[in-house]
Amino acid sequence: MTSETLFGTLVDVPLREAWAHEAHRFTPWLAANLDRLSQAIGIPLELTGTEARVGTFSADILARNPADDSVVLIENQLEGSDHTHLCQIMTYLAGLETHTMIWVAPNFRDEHLSAIRWLNEHTVDPFAFFAVRVRVVKVGESPLAPLFEVVERPNNWDRQVAQQKREVEGHLSDLGQHRREFWTHFCSRHPVYGKPAATSSMWATLPVV
Repeated sequence: MTSETLFGTLVDVPLREAWAHEAHRFTPWLAANLDRLSQAIGIPLELTGTEARVGTFSADILARNPADDSVVLIENQLEGSDHTHLCQIMTYLAGLETHTMIWVAPNFRDEHLSAIRWLNEHTVDPFAFFAVRVRVVKVGESPLAPLFEVVERPNNWDRQVAQQKREVEGHLSDLGQHRREFWTHFCSRHPVYGKPAATSSMWATLPVV
């Protein structure tokens, strides 16, 4: 068997082959799979709602960061970034008291990345702005696989997340403490999953066995 027969080629698939409609398909799917986006961003995300009204507009997805109970806004597109969505995002930030904004699109214009970078450089904690590229790929006839790539984030974001985690460790709410106890017990009862870090979120990342 030659090396050519061992490996396939990863190819990009148009997003609308996976989600035919932005509001009716992509937004509900993303809302139900926030763990994928959470893994790319580096913070836990819990769904709060979709199509949240802000005046005459509707924010795509609202989530909660259980580490600090802050509001996370997620605006998603199936087309490239545009001025309309950027303006809506700014409107939502004011109307929803959001601390973290995540803009998901298949590609971003340089002007919009510059705008996200400017916001990160000229705002103070706890505000954070992300631009996340979404792709859909497959190998041969394999199932479609979504990929998230962070293309713009706050400076020293990983360090900030680590510091936040250390600060929150000793200040968990009753619900957070209950969740941590649950996952600690779960991991001890099911050693096949190894010993993943106990979490105060409603979900945990476990290895596939």
